[in-house]
Amino acid sequence: MSRMKTLRGTLGRSTPMLALMLLTSFVVGCSRSDSETTQSPEKQASGDFMVVMNRPNNLHLIDLSARKVVNTCELPGDFGPGTVAMGPDNKVAYVLTNRFENIYGVEVDTCKIRFSAMQSQGHERVKSIASIAVSPDGRELYTHQNPTLLLVDRFEVQETRVAVYDTASGLDARPVRTLPAPRQVTIMATGADGTLYMGGRDIYAMNVKTGETNIALASQSIGDPSESLRDSLTVWPVGAVNHDFVRMYSNALYEDDTQNLETASWVWGFERIDLDTGEAESRIFGPLEVVLFSGMARPSDANQFFGVLTQLKKFDVDAQKELMSVDLEHSYYCINFSTDGSELYLAGTFNDIAIYNPDTLQKLANIELPGGDMAMANTRVFSRSP
Repeated sequence: MSRMKTLRGTLGRSTPMLALMLLTSFVVGCSRSDSETTQSPEKQASGDFMVVMNRPNNLHLIDLSARKVVNTCELPGDFGPGTVAMGPDNKVAYVLTNRFENIYGVEVDTCKIRFSAMQSQGHERVKSIASIAVSPDGRELYTHQNPTLLLVDRFEVQETRVAVYDTASGLDARPVRTLPAPRQVTIMATGADGTLYMGGRDIYAMNVKTGETNIALASQSIGDPSESLRDSLTVWPVGAVNHDFVRMYSNALYEDDTQNLETASWVWGFERIDLDTGEAESRIFGPLEVVLFSGMARPSDANQFFGVLTQLKKFDVDAQKELMSVDLEHSYYCINFSTDGSELYLAGTFNDIAIYNPDTLQKLANIELPGGDMAMANTRVFSRSP
């Protein structure tokens, strides 16, 4: 495959507001293609690996120990958002792409497309905002759908829903069932018991067999007069190596019942669901001083929480204070860790993965991806045995 020119996308220098505007612009239009590129991967070693997408519409398999891309798959259609969920055997990556519409199940070692779902059908256009998840046994795939009927004289917004697919359905998959779902859902994950967790106004828990949905963790509906409405920009599912559903929020803690914002304390917090047990918690981890886009706890020490955008920051959760901070060469949207917590990975925006030491925040290396920027794509890290 010829080497493609690096695209220095504008997302790398965007403000949070511009990033949201660009996100809105991404969900307009549709393009489909049935082409597939298959490459022969190098022999795979053991250790940690990463999968991530970038422009024009590439899926990469990265050997993190060797610090190199070992396979690149060119997928049909256009890019966006590039959200990836892994099957339980870590052999098939399920990716949301083609302008937030299509889902492909791709063998990461061979580039063979085993599953394909075109969510838009007929006069109904369907978009999903970073919201895909796979059942613990790998037999079902879930996506939160935002459907709109495109009629001759008008658009009609339909009720949001969760679509359930059989991952063995092949290259023209259709939902085996659909379930009513809350609006404004962005990221999703499945618990060990099969519960589907959805991040929206609150964090919801859905029984994917019956459709019964409850609030697993109250966020914007918490109704606490001592704090302002929580604000969460959540389009990066980043907690998989910790078996967590996690997202950050920011808000103000009022000094008294006058709710005076001028005297309030502004804080960062996180909302977390333990995917093994279903336990939910919400904690403040530090002061709100700069904008961060994604964050997660270190796998080897849950009291260390890290966040990223234009700086990489390390926090002591119990003490609710910042421990360390470094400026970055450019902005990174998405944070992740090695499975043992010994290395930290930054992605999103441009076409490089930055590797840092989480103890010192010293930069260790960069891995450059063939192709252009990752924009708002997430990363998935997993371990392979010999």
